[in-house]
Amino acid sequence: MKESEKQALFQEAEASVIQHFKQKFELDVVITSKELLPEMAVSQIGLKGHVKDHEDQSFGISYDYKKKTTKNLVISPEIEEAIKAKGYDPYAK
Repeated sequence: MKESEKQALFQEAEASVIQHFKQKFELDVVITSKELLPEMAVSQIGLKGHVKDHEDQSFGISYDYKKKTTKNLVISPEIEEAIKAKGYDPYAK
């Protein structure tokens, strides 16, 4: 994969994850790292980040760039509390 294609996928993944947290949990998040997972195994990008202005409220999530979906959400206890405080179940499908 060319570097330009990789960067375009990173931008798409970041925008999708930010939108996911905004729509599903009403949270503004900041992406701190992105990693293209081995292409021969999966078509995913791993992203890490935290809630804006709350670095202790961290998360990890995968973005499938072929299916255009997010999955494998992993959250810290602090972000779990913030999500529940807004009345959402972070583990609901």
